[in-house]
Amino acid sequence: MPQLVVVLTEGETESGLMALGLAAAGWSRWPREQAGAVAGFLDAWWTQTLRTKSSPIPACAVFESCVTASSSVTPWLARWEAETGPVARRHLADSLGWWREELTSNNSPFTWWWGTETAEQAAWHEVKQWLAGQARAT
Repeated sequence: MPQLVVVLTEGETESGLMALGLAAAGWSRWPREQAGAVAGFLDAWWTQTLRTKSSPIPACAVFESCVTASSSVTPWLARWEAETGPVARRHLADSLGWWREELTSNNSPFTWWWGTETAEQAAWHEVKQWLAGQARAT
């Protein structure tokens, strides 16, 4: 995993493709210690991204990668909501711009989704509902 961490965090390659590889490998079903290491890395990567003003990979791309790797949006949205500082808010505004086309066309931005189209659309719907709640809260 160390080389994967370097590749993902430094933006050396397509993070979504690397996340797809993790999902396809079924990392969440690996032995507890190994799966815990991957989960811990994804959580730390996402948290650090939300707290870093100029990250090498845009926050929306890190979010999409974490979603792809885990096949879930829920923990990543929860972390985003917990991060109330100005940097996380700026990443949210930037991500809205990044997802503008997907938000208006109803197409999912999860290019590398590993799972059914129905599950992908449900995940995107959850994101849109969360975004609408964030808009109402501001």
